[in-house]
Amino acid sequence: MTTTTTTATDPAPYVRVPLMALLRTILVALILAAAATELFAAIVRAAGVHLAVGDPGGDASSVVPLHPGAFAISLAMVTIPGAGLAVAINRWSSRPARVYTVVTSVLVVVSLAAPLTAAATSAGTKSTLVVAHLIAAAIIIPLVGRRLGGAASE
Repeated sequence: MTTTTTTATDPAPYVRVPLMALLRTILVALILAAAATELFAAIVRAAGVHLAVGDPGGDASSVVPLHPGAFAISLAMVTIPGAGLAVAINRWSSRPARVYTVVTSVLVVVSLAAPLTAAATSAGTKSTLVVAHLIAAAIIIPLVGRRLGGAASE
């Protein structure tokens, strides 16, 4: 009688997404999210909501109007550290898609504190900002996460 022993093979190591492919995905996600949030803000403005926001924890003197383009500019500003985060996760994580999705989802929840605590800001503006955060997250996180999860060669 012969006994055969088999050993489990280790899964293939994760293949890192090429930097330029990851950055292109982030740029596309940024453009789509900026367009979607600006469209949402335009609809809200057309419905008669005056969008003006104050500093979180500030006073009424810190209130500034949110002009068209403000959502896109804000997204572009947070995309810089977000891209750095994605690049670092891609470089050092063995499960980058999962790590990116979890970390960025937590950061989105934390980021909701800013509009919710904004001084002298109407409920309409606060609601608009919260929904805009969620719209942007619903576009960016899955697109970048999918790219990190499937390192297709480019």
